[in-house]
Amino acid sequence: MCSLVVLAAILISRPFVEMGLIDDFSYVKTAFIFAHTGHFVFNGWATAMLGAQIVWAAPFIKLLGDSFFATRVSTVVLATLCVWVTHAVFRRVGLERGPAALGALTLGLSPLFVPMAVSFMTDISGLIAIVACIYCCLRAMESSNTRAVLSWLVLAEIVGLLGGTTRQIAWVTVLAMVPSAAWILRRRRGVLLLGVALWLVSVAFIGACMWWFKHQPFNVPELLIQHRLRWRDARELAGTLLAALLCLCLVLMPALAAGSVALRRMKWWQLALLLAGSIVAVLVCRFITYHLTEKGLLPWTGDIIDKLDVFDSPNAWLLGVAPTTLGVTGRAIGSAIVLFTTALFVVALYKTRGSVRSGAAHRHSWRDLITLFAPFTAAYLALLIPRGIWAMVIDRYLLPLIVIALIFLLRLYQERVSSTLPWTSWVVLFILGAFTVLGTHDWIASHRARLQAVQQLERAGIPRSKIEAGYEFDGMTQIDLRGVVIDPRVHYPPSVDTRPYRPAGVPPQCKALFNPHTPAVHPELFLAYEQVPCLGPSRFDAVSYRGWMPPFHREILILQRVQ
Repeated sequence: MCSLVVLAAILISRPFVEMGLIDDFSYVKTAFIFAHTGHFVFNGWATAMLGAQIVWAAPFIKLLGDSFFATRVSTVVLATLCVWVTHAVFRRVGLERGPAALGALTLGLSPLFVPMAVSFMTDISGLIAIVACIYCCLRAMESSNTRAVLSWLVLAEIVGLLGGTTRQIAWVTVLAMVPSAAWILRRRRGVLLLGVALWLVSVAFIGACMWWFKHQPFNVPELLIQHRLRWRDARELAGTLLAALLCLCLVLMPALAAGSVALRRMKWWQLALLLAGSIVAVLVCRFITYHLTEKGLLPWTGDIIDKLDVFDSPNAWLLGVAPTTLGVTGRAIGSAIVLFTTALFVVALYKTRGSVRSGAAHRHSWRDLITLFAPFTAAYLALLIPRGIWAMVIDRYLLPLIVIALIFLLRLYQERVSSTLPWTSWVVLFILGAFTVLGTHDWIASHRARLQAVQQLERAGIPRSKIEAGYEFDGMTQIDLRGVVIDPRVHYPPSVDTRPYRPAGVPPQCKALFNPHTPAVHPELFLAYEQVPCLGPSRFDAVSYRGWMPPFHREILILQRVQ
């Protein structure tokens, strides 16, 4: 039922559009080539290995044709299965039906999960591998038969290795989680030896895959250490990690809202103090995280949630600033609500420290759960630190941490507060799920409007190479015309022209109109959310579309360079 609810939410958002979403234009092109030739061909944009995801998409492409729709259907299938397996994991760690269902839906209806489920990005493929590996480890820990224990550990190894060929971060499961499960079961005959053997196999397999990927033409290398560490980097790292923690609290709101039971035991002055403290915390957190694009307010760290009518920065994905529902005031209020709800949950755990009788069988002790998850979580966070120093810990990187956080939050609540969740958790889940569906619809609708604008120009005889239609569309155009996207980290042969396109006579302040990654695109007409400097109206009408959240009337402008 949880899987069907999430599938319905995905379909209600009207998610399909025949153009790229974020980086998946590059991955889709690789999938098309593999489906017809059986060869992996990279195009200068993918830092992920793609592996198993490309193989998984091939039969969908064979059945449905070379379309974005075919590849994204393959992701939707994985997303639906991911919710199913996540629910099974929650039940096996001892959660009762209500908390397990709320946990599965908190993940499945989150503003990180649904937008990724309707794309061909690698996040869902990596996530289902991690969750399935957790499930296999839990089954191994529950098995009384030694052969079953060994079989589940081997299956966890296979799942983790395959998942890592899509998204390398999933390999943390075989390097940290599977060995942890083997250590828990070390008293079983042959398990410790198998654990060592599996770890050695993992190292050899990962090394071979990385060697293969390194030698593929036009792969994008990404170094862990990118330049010398400065004191400023350390300060910004602290802010970046805090922003990621706050964003994690945002998507965990349905579970954290269970802390509302503490309101019955609080006096008015305690509630006022908690509310005042939350407002002060918003200001402090804003000061610490202000260096990020979101300027210290909800959702604190960006990429996906930003796009769901929350926040946009100038010329981020398309020229201009996208229409948003939440202004600075709305984001500040939302920030205070998230911090207040988080604090209330902590108070609820503190005020009710008794033991609650639960009908769910606790197959796994806290010690075993901490042993299983702590090394994986520590390794995962350690790998995020370089991104926090030199780039950005974007919100979709938090998906695996959502699952682990829900396990601990919901089981803590179930054991210390109540075996049933209050109605506030389900109301918050409904609100967050509705926001996800509405925001995802508006995000995809803007892409459909862009595609309509391009088709209008093509009917007027204007080729795609003369149209600046945003990062995702132009990337596919570049690949179609030149075979590769231009990235300074990639080694290109002399036959590939890597020089950025800069038409003569363009003032310096107008050079940002031309994307250095797509020099094959020589735009004369530009799509934009709003009027921008250096461009003026063209003879073509704007393309209107309707949002499901305010502002309801939106449009994509078609502009041209001012001579």
